[in-house]
Amino acid sequence: MNPIPRPKKLPLHKMIPNMITLTAIASGMTAIRFAISSKIEGGVRWEMAAIAIVVAAFMDAFDGAAARLLKAQSKLGAELDSFSDLICFGVAPAIVIYLWILQGAGKWGWPVALIYAMAVALRLAKFNIMTDEKDPDDPLSKYFSGVPSPMGGALALLPLVLSFALDGDSAFERTVINIVTTPQVIGVWMVVVAAMMVGNFPTFSTKQIRVPYKMKVPALALFSILIVSLINAPWPTLIVVCLFYIALLPVGIVHYNRKERSLAQGVKDPDDAEDE
Repeated sequence: MNPIPRPKKLPLHKMIPNMITLTAIASGMTAIRFAISSKIEGGVRWEMAAIAIVVAAFMDAFDGAAARLLKAQSKLGAELDSFSDLICFGVAPAIVIYLWILQGAGKWGWPVALIYAMAVALRLAKFNIMTDEKDPDDPLSKYFSGVPSPMGGALALLPLVLSFALDGDSAFERTVINIVTTPQVIGVWMVVVAAMMVGNFPTFSTKQIRVPYKMKVPALALFSILIVSLINAPWPTLIVVCLFYIALLPVGIVHYNRKERSLAQGVKDPDDAEDE
C-alpha cells in the first residue's frame, strides 16, 4: 500500500491550530514558573499562576474549533493537543496546588499531586481510545465519559480561587478560608477531582450545544458578559462557572439515561431531530 503523498508546501493558516496549542503549552508552563516564584518570593504570583491556566483553557477551547474551521485537522494536532492538556491541566495544576498548600500535608502531599496528574493522563488516554472507537452517528457519542481535563483543572484550582475571592470580613468567609487552606481538606478534594475525571459517568460536551439562529446575537451578548466578568471580577466568575458545572453533572447523567432509553425503545429524541 503506497503512502499518501504529502504536499510540498503547507499554507500558513493550516498551522494556526497548532500555534494555538503551543501557546496553551507555554501558558501552562508559565503557570508553573509563577507558582515557583510565589513559593520563593511571595506576592501575587499565585494569582498569575491561576490566570495562566485559565488562559491555557481558553486556548484549548479554540484550537480544535480553529482546526475544524480551517479544515486543518491532523494527527500531529491531535497528539499535540493531548500533550498540551496533560501539561496545562494535569502537571501545572498539580504543581501549583502542591506548592501552594499540599506541602503542608506532610508526606501525603506529593502522592496526592501525583494521583491527580496521573488521573489526567489516564483520562486523556481513555478519551483518545473512545474517540477512535465511537460511532460518530451515535447520539450517545456526543457525551464525555467523566469530567474533561480542562474542567478538572479548573475544579482543582477552585480552593485557590476561593482564597482569592474571599477577604475574611465575615465569620462565614473566615470559615471558608480556613477550610480551603487546610492541606488535608485540599488533598481529599484533589483526589475527588481525580476520581471525577477517570469516572465512567456521562457528562455534557460542547458538541451538544445548539444555538437557534434567532438566538445568535443574545448568545454572543452572553459570551461578551462572561468575558467582561472574567476581566473585571475573575475570581467570583470562575467560582460561579465551577459551581454551575458541578450542578450540571447530575443533569447530564439524567439526560444521558433518558436518551439511552429513547434509543432502546426506538423513539427519536427531540434533541437529535433538531441536529438533523
